[in-house]
Amino acid sequence: MVYRYLPFFAILLTLSACQSGVPEGPPIPPHQEDWAVFLREADSGPSVITIDLGWERVAPLEHHSRLMAISVLAEEELPSGFPNEKEIGIANRLQDQLIRALEKPGQGIFVGSITSFGQKSFFFYLNDSRDAERIAGQVLVGFKSRKADQELRNDADWAGYFNILFPTARELAEVQNERVLQSLQQAGDALLQPRPIDHWAHFSTMAQRDSFLREAQSEGFDLGEMNVQAEGSENPYLLRIVREDSIHIPYIHDLTWSLRQKVEKYKGTYEGWETVVARE
Repeated sequence: MVYRYLPFFAILLTLSACQSGVPEGPPIPPHQEDWAVFLREADSGPSVITIDLGWERVAPLEHHSRLMAISVLAEEELPSGFPNEKEIGIANRLQDQLIRALEKPGQGIFVGSITSFGQKSFFFYLNDSRDAERIAGQVLVGFKSRKADQELRNDADWAGYFNILFPTARELAEVQNERVLQSLQQAGDALLQPRPIDHWAHFSTMAQRDSFLREAQSEGFDLGEMNVQAEGSENPYLLRIVREDSIHIPYIHDLTWSLRQKVEKYKGTYEGWETVVARE
């Protein structure tokens, strides 16, 4: 059985519920939900980000251009500084109440959250009507469990989504790696054994492909496959290289990121990796 990294593998998650007596907002365009969770390291400290990557394909939305950020401040923390499970549960209840109140009638869209030292923050895009702001305010007034700070600002370009929540290229690569590892675990792989890992890349010229291959071979990779795809392809020169490696984190992240950078040095595109299930 073979598992291959596939960009933006969809993880479907239904987050809407019914609420009566709420004015209908403008229609929300359909999109393919694609939820991801990843750790971000920053000078201000680490944070765990949850985001629906699927909005990248359709955002920004003309009629949902106001960003509402709400932060629930935790009263109890883990030794790491993150809110404990109880505090996360309290924040999630407010988040779920807002989703139910805003999403079904088209008044707002939940796009993601950030859990950091002492708080959890979640992000919605509201439509331009006063109804959305009023509904959100009503939910917040009824939330008495913890202190909650609210910020509402115009964000027609969805800068909050793309600049605050959206993963960097490396973070996105790590998300995709971890999805492959999760699939392997679900197939019974303990992720302990080194095994052959195939890496795929495409290049626009034969010379670029061959230059990368020589560098890869100097680092112990073997040639797995060379091919030329159909005419009209932007990067028709396909290359597969293989080497036995560990797949534990963070090793697999460092390995694949290093290969991606080397491929891009030769103007190619790194297409990901695949391996087999290793059962004990």
